[in-house]
Amino acid sequence: MALPGWTGRFAKQRRLVQLGFFAVFAVLPLFDLFRFDFTVSRFYFFRHEIWLDEWTLIWLALMFAMWLVAAASLILGRVYCAYACPQMVFSEYANDLDALAKKVVRRISLKGRERAAVRVVTLALLLPFSILFSLLFMAYFAPLPEVIRRLASFDVSPWIGLLGLLTAVLFFLDFAFLREKFCRSVCPYGLLQGILEDGRSLHVAYSEATGPCIQCNLCTRVCPMEIDIREGSFQIECTRCGNCIDACDLILGKRKRPGLLAFDFGRAGLKQWDAKRALVGISTVGFGVALVLAIAFRQDVAFRLSPVYMEQATGQTAFAESRFLLRATNKGKAPVDLVVTSDGLPKDVVLDGLADPSVPAGTEKRFTITVRVPRAEVASSVVPFTLTVKAKDQSETFPAALFVGGRRG
Repeated sequence: MALPGWTGRFAKQRRLVQLGFFAVFAVLPLFDLFRFDFTVSRFYFFRHEIWLDEWTLIWLALMFAMWLVAAASLILGRVYCAYACPQMVFSEYANDLDALAKKVVRRISLKGRERAAVRVVTLALLLPFSILFSLLFMAYFAPLPEVIRRLASFDVSPWIGLLGLLTAVLFFLDFAFLREKFCRSVCPYGLLQGILEDGRSLHVAYSEATGPCIQCNLCTRVCPMEIDIREGSFQIECTRCGNCIDACDLILGKRKRPGLLAFDFGRAGLKQWDAKRALVGISTVGFGVALVLAIAFRQDVAFRLSPVYMEQATGQTAFAESRFLLRATNKGKAPVDLVVTSDGLPKDVVLDGLADPSVPAGTEKRFTITVRVPRAEVASSVVPFTLTVKAKDQSETFPAALFVGGRRG
């Protein structure tokens, strides 16, 4: 026999979609499709390794995700809550565990203690599921094998160990006591989606055109948000889960009557786009295009050059020299070799500091570059020049200067 949450046409459809989104939720961090790795300060987006100092790319990715959900909310209302939101999906899994616990307890004669036994069995089942969900959640912030190792060894160090433990406890308390109550009264995102939807968004329409309501109130009892859809199709709490439609079809179907509830888009049409829809649509496409272009033209190697100190030549020194700190960041997947050249200095210039020019993949390496020029070939107290750093197909030129004491410009 199927669990109660899996009966009904729309309930089955919703639960299958939820399984798909749950699979996506688990797969995204495992294959580096979307993951913040705080252990190495990286953001992974569809296998592109983005460093956390590349805030523009991270901001674009988050904005695109936000506007994508906003576009879905404008068209489909709060359907994200019922079909994809981890809080609601996990809450329904917890309800399934309740139903499973009741089936288990029914086979045991406990003489009036059935309710307490169901609660104990449910809590026992929730504990391993809470740990599993905590592992999947923490995989977004650290590699899953590292998370499992830390939790298995009861490592309570910050970030992975302690945060993973706290997350497991919070998940357990959430599934045991809150569930849909969080969605009904606390979730700010649900309120935001309610603001976006309007008369042309997907909604549950109620009509007595085929006959009057028989007042069985089953539609109200099966609603996870505890609303009566007959009081209005656009109540902000409605997540478009379809439970009420399934309930009405079930009861009136036994009387050979069509149900009074159905999904409807109202006056929606391609020719009826308003300013709000245009803004959300253009913003979503714009952020998506900007994100794709930013990743496509992203440079794997970056350079930063800054002076360390300028040693002024005197009459007793044969050379004038300056030193610079070169920081080379290799964000690619293969090592690169650096080449540094100068322009604007005498031909006898000497560049030191690149004895080992290789920069390993995924690292930042620092070099102290020394520019040394024979003092006899310098005719001015300040000699401007440029340093060019090259690696693979990338190069960058930096302005610099050589200061020589005892000279007059």
